Amino acid sequence: MPFDVLLPQWGMGMNDGTVIKWLKQEGDAVEQGDPLVEIESSKVNGEVESPGAGKLARIVVPEGMTVDTGTRLAVVLAEGETAELPEPMSTAATATAPLPASPSASAAPSPPAAPAAPPSGERRQVTPIARRVAKELDVDVDTVTGTGPGGRVTEQDVRTAAAGTPDTVAGPPVREVVALRGLRGAIARRMAESAQIPTVTLTSEVDVTETDDLMVRLVREWRRDRIRPQFQDLVLKAVARSLSEQPRANAHFMGGEIRELAEVNLGFALAVPDGLLVPVVSNADRKSVLEIAQDVRGATTRVRGGHQTVEDLSGGTFTVTGLGSFGVDAFNPLINPPEVGILGFGRVAQKPAVVDGEVAIRSTVWLSLTFDHRAWDGAPAAEFLRAISKYLADPGWMVD
Repeated sequence: MPFDVLLPQWGMGMNDGTVIKWLKQEGDAVEQGDPLVEIESSKVNGEVESPGAGKLARIVVPEGMTVDTGTRLAVVLAEGETAELPEPMSTAATATAPLPASPSASAAPSPPAAPAAPPSGERRQVTPIARRVAKELDVDVDTVTGTGPGGRVTEQDVRTAAAGTPDTVAGPPVREVVALRGLRGAIARRMAESAQIPTVTLTSEVDVTETDDLMVRLVREWRRDRIRPQFQDLVLKAVARSLSEQPRANAHFMGGEIRELAEVNLGFALAVPDGLLVPVVSNADRKSVLEIAQDVRGATTRVRGGHQTVEDLSGGTFTVTGLGSFGVDAFNPLINPPEVGILGFGRVAQKPAVVDGEVAIRSTVWLSLTFDHRAWDGAPAAEFLRAISKYLADPGWMVD
């Protein structure tokens, strides 16, 4: 039977992908597991492998085309097998129009042309979230002008059509237009999804003087591993232990269900030039603080070098984010759906505090826990935050 090569979903936030390069051509012999095509998504680049052995009988999606996850990219036939093959998709809907000639100094610039509609019978390019919003707002997507790559209809296009907002409005001169596509578009979609979640944020100021002292000790102990300890490493360790003790926090909210997860895979927010990515430390509850630090450094190096893997960005069960390096004390972190919680931490600051009836200079940090109130209530969330605070205030257990 024919093997369909489908665009997989690498991570919960992936809705589509672009075919960058076919590594095999029609008629080439392939084995099961052979890389067939390079795909670029909003979060990660990866290769799609052959689901079976035979020959690559038909390439359905050409290079440069963006399609939804689950789309058939190609068909592989076993040796000697025949079948009715699908027609290749036309690139007409995704081709980029040539740039117009530069106008003369006396000529007025022409307004930008609207993206061309796909030819009759052509599959219309519509993002999954745009289809969902169109259904909610009772908008016919066939009447919406797409402003995405090659005329692709985006969520904003649907909302603009529903509101009757004109494409251009009077206003001050525009210095630059940043299209919401690629990583920026994925972040916009994820933040819009997160904003629909009923959340509560709890904050707590924690005395981390002992944690500061431990980091000084770890500087010496980790010297042979060429790793300098960071406050985030110890926060991740404390969160991992707390999640293992309170599995309700280590969960996804999906399809109206709370799914408590068997693994503790901690995501940590990482700023990159185009926005924000969340690499994952797998099985963090089973790792030492040094092993967590090593995983963080490795993933950070790969992501900032543009060499992140699917595994680097997949499988997260809870996220930690910090803005201390920017001088921020406390903030309201947004949940990374379908996770049910996220912990934010600010800068570590020294301030006077009363200890054993005397005033002393102590190191403190603000922790901010945002949780999904559909999956979690205030009391257990507060207990979870208190556990993290306790483990950071008295961190000797991390190295005992």
